[in-house]
Amino acid sequence: MSGMTRRLLLSCGVLSCGVLALPDARAQSGGVWVVTGPEAALPPSPNSKAGRSITRGPAIRQVSPAAAVAPNQPFALKVEFAGRGGEKVNPVSAQIMVLRGNNVDITQRLKPYITANGIEIPNAMVPAGTYVLQVAVSDAGGRQSTANIEIEAR
Repeated sequence: MSGMTRRLLLSCGVLSCGVLALPDARAQSGGVWVVTGPEAALPPSPNSKAGRSITRGPAIRQVSPAAAVAPNQPFALKVEFAGRGGEKVNPVSAQIMVLRGNNVDITQRLKPYITANGIEIPNAMVPAGTYVLQVAVSDAGGRQSTANIEIEAR
């Protein structure tokens, strides 16, 4: 074997090992893990920052799931955002936390599914359990709203 062939084979082998080792929130079935196994193993968070109060910030409403879902199986997760008083929602301001342990920020994982209209994941997945997602978003005027979204998988 020539030196060039060996280097090419070695490079391909290293590259393929690196690709296999990449952590990814996508399940083998093509679903997106909203809550991962290690996150699910954390104890529920003792506090919740979301409360019921009158706000001029965007409305945040859970559309689906409306009932319990099957664990480790894809389901549609849809959360709607709506600006108030003609203000546009700023999707870049969205933050999503799983209220487990010291709260786990999952914003980066869900970023591809966040728009000014809300969060829409057609193939979301969670392990068995009950999870509270704290969703915060601001409008163009900087007014923020926070809401808790509950997902039960049994």
